[in-house]
Amino acid sequence: MGFFNFIYPLGGHKITNEEASRILGEPCHETATESTSQAFGHQFKSTFTAKSSSEKQSKTVALYYMFESYKDETSAKNAFAIFRESNEDSKGFELLNNLGDEAFFHTDNENFCLTIARKNNELIRLKVNKLTKKTSTSELKKVTENLLSRI
Repeated sequence: MGFFNFIYPLGGHKITNEEASRILGEPCHETATESTSQAFGHQFKSTFTAKSSSEKQSKTVALYYMFESYKDETSAKNAFAIFRESNEDSKGFELLNNLGDEAFFHTDNENFCLTIARKNNELIRLKVNKLTKKTSTSELKKVTENLLSRI
């Protein structure tokens, strides 16, 4: 068992298919995962694609998830600050209080919505791209909260 698996033996940092389906508002399946060591620490990515996505649609409906565990809290704070600063002046930006140590939600109400949150030395990012009438931004925020409680 590697160091990362020792810290997260039950995969608490991972999003479940059921959580992804609640966000997308329809059944989905995991289409990609990647777990890598990075200079800053560890990174885990997964992609869930809505079952309704097909070649007939102009865009795939997907949820992209990323979990990053930094070597120290200062590095995680700096990474979060970069994301916040690049989004905070945009329409549809909202700081989320009482969610981890710091978090925000951002959407253009047409193409995407995302949450980025930090707890201690860890960062999670969830992004839906392409929004549909079924997409649940409230579930996106709830799942973000649930993920933070598991790490």
